[in-house]
Amino acid sequence: MMGSARAGSPGRHAIVLGGSIGGCLAAEVLSSAFERVTLIEKGDFDDDLKERRGVPQEKHVHLLLLRGKQVMEEIFPGLLSELVQAGAEIADQGHDVKCFHYGHWKNRFQTGVSAHYCSRGLLDNLVRRRVRANPRITVLSNTRVLGLQFHREGAPCIRGVVLDESAPERELAADLVVDVGGRGSRTAEWLAKEGLGEVKKTLGETKLGYASRVYRRRPEFADRWKVLLVLPKPPQNRAMGVISPIEGDRWLVTTGGWFGEFPKPDPEEFVRFLGTLPVPDIQEIIRDAEPLSDVAGFGIPGSQRRHYEDVPVWPQGLVVMGDALCSMNPLYSQGMTLCALEADVLRRQLPRWKQGSIGAQAIQQLLVQVIEPAWNMAVSEDMRFPETQGHRSLGLRFHHWYGSGLCELAATHRLTLQTQVGVTNLVVPPSQLFRPEIAARVLLNKLRPRFGKTVSPPHA
Repeated sequence: MMGSARAGSPGRHAIVLGGSIGGCLAAEVLSSAFERVTLIEKGDFDDDLKERRGVPQEKHVHLLLLRGKQVMEEIFPGLLSELVQAGAEIADQGHDVKCFHYGHWKNRFQTGVSAHYCSRGLLDNLVRRRVRANPRITVLSNTRVLGLQFHREGAPCIRGVVLDESAPERELAADLVVDVGGRGSRTAEWLAKEGLGEVKKTLGETKLGYASRVYRRRPEFADRWKVLLVLPKPPQNRAMGVISPIEGDRWLVTTGGWFGEFPKPDPEEFVRFLGTLPVPDIQEIIRDAEPLSDVAGFGIPGSQRRHYEDVPVWPQGLVVMGDALCSMNPLYSQGMTLCALEADVLRRQLPRWKQGSIGAQAIQQLLVQVIEPAWNMAVSEDMRFPETQGHRSLGLRFHHWYGSGLCELAATHRLTLQTQVGVTNLVVPPSQLFRPEIAARVLLNKLRPRFGKTVSPPHA
């Protein structure tokens, strides 16, 4: 018999749909509030570094922002130490990153904001090991969910899920179902089928694509920089590139961009495309590096958001998170951090949910508040390209004007760089970008003529 899913339930069993980073975080959080948690993964939930069908972007550079890193360490204590022991490299986001942005090489100031650089596969592997070691979590691997089960009496309420024929049980009861199933989530379809209304979807179409390849590190660059990053000056430039350190004394090189500006997954095309970046540094270094993998490609139409907050009648016992809720332009490096922040919301609200003082719909609204600023930032930045559809208000035009000035000033002004990095990593309020000592310099630089050629900083 299927269980009851409602606020104030005893918290016997929770189900998580999807076994990526977001799903693992949700499962770990739920295990502190429920007697049993079942994580259902349509692909192979392995403890190794094999290619995962459910994470098609895993072969490309990923960046976990500082705030996301802090939350993940709270949920999985000791995870950061495990990453370092496994070969991840810690890099200050200013001093250790040689960065070309908005036509300028940035001075390499210390920012105090660091990132752990490693492959996505390594991070996934360590997190999945934690989930496997949790006695309250059961993993159903290579299992598909065919639909949600609803109570037929009273207000809409989830009572479990229906699984495919490979599962030990075709129907699985639950007090709470959390969908972290990615862009391919079918929850919107299932809600519409139940008569709860259509879930509107917004797509910020930017025709994104990128390609990546692993190389052996060239030791002569070890004392020059840890990360080499080349970013565009939109709308004139549409492509970016990065050399990122990963475990095993290797580099992971990713390049790509907006509106078709990305290479095919071909070795010669990959190197050729690197030569189209605003500066040739990455191409010149990689041309003589030893490749250790094939070229992997990936593409998506753009950022996507499902507006579950507008569903008029929300079923109790259901929460939607991660890319199933909102999938950002991956070139902004926000995805994993947003998953961590959403898991943190769930962690903080579960005690109230069990007491009956908050419902699933209210939790869903709190999740929307988490993604809203990141979504607005991504949409705003994509609007710098004329092909991006949408209204460009006076406020947006000012944001673009001021933002370009910030990026130019950050190349030479320590406080601006430190503040910008802190805001990007979600540990400094965005309002700090308008503090008088920064705003005055932005305005001064914008109003005076700019001359001179772009040169690489000394010892770069």
